[in-house]
Amino acid sequence: MDVEEIWNKAEWVEHSRKIIENLHKFPGDSKIIMLLRHSHRNDPIDMEKVHKLRLTPQGHAIARKFGELLPINREIRLFHSVIWRCEETAENIQKGFENVGGKTELKGVLAPLYQIGIDDVTFLRLFKNYHFRDLLFRWAAGFYLPEEWAPFIPYCRNAAHIIWNQLENASEKGIDICVSHDWQCLSLRYGWFGLPPDDRWIKYLGGFAFSFEKDHILMLDYGEIKKVEIPHWWKSNQGS
Repeated sequence: MDVEEIWNKAEWVEHSRKIIENLHKFPGDSKIIMLLRHSHRNDPIDMEKVHKLRLTPQGHAIARKFGELLPINREIRLFHSVIWRCEETAENIQKGFENVGGKTELKGVLAPLYQIGIDDVTFLRLFKNYHFRDLLFRWAAGFYLPEEWAPFIPYCRNAAHIIWNQLENASEKGIDICVSHDWQCLSLRYGWFGLPPDDRWIKYLGGFAFSFEKDHILMLDYGEIKKVEIPHWWKSNQGS
């Protein structure tokens, strides 16, 4: 396997490369949260068993490569969903970063990186019947009974309280990497920052990163650095 060839040329690594190429645009003393989709897996033959799929050899190797390319002057903490391939991705990023002398800590599972308030069988049934954007918008609009699918806004805000509050204990210049899934990444991107999904999916090991500045959030999104507003509910949470 030619890891360099895959990293530099594989189409599925595009979003991951853009993250690495643009991390230096954050202020040097910022604390960063990064929300990533897991690394490469095979396409499922049976969608009912998709949660059991592990990383491919490419997925393991590129996750380690990603870790090797993270800025060595920052401390990394890793969180992941309960699904195996997310844990494998986090472990490989850790190995890669430690291979180049980086300091890391594998913190473990955070519930909202997988659990979105609906059982797997019901979600897969809905996912088969709707384009992902239509399904996300129906969820966000409160179309489903709360007992069938927990409401979108409480999910996003609860996820923020769990994930964002981790920064309080992060080291200066630290990066918290949360390894999740494409659906969760797109949902939280929308629910946290008001950025609805378009035709771009989140590729393997892709996602977004952000840091809190004085009066805004600085966000790395699809390779672009942008300023977004801090949600009012988070300002209230912080007493500002």
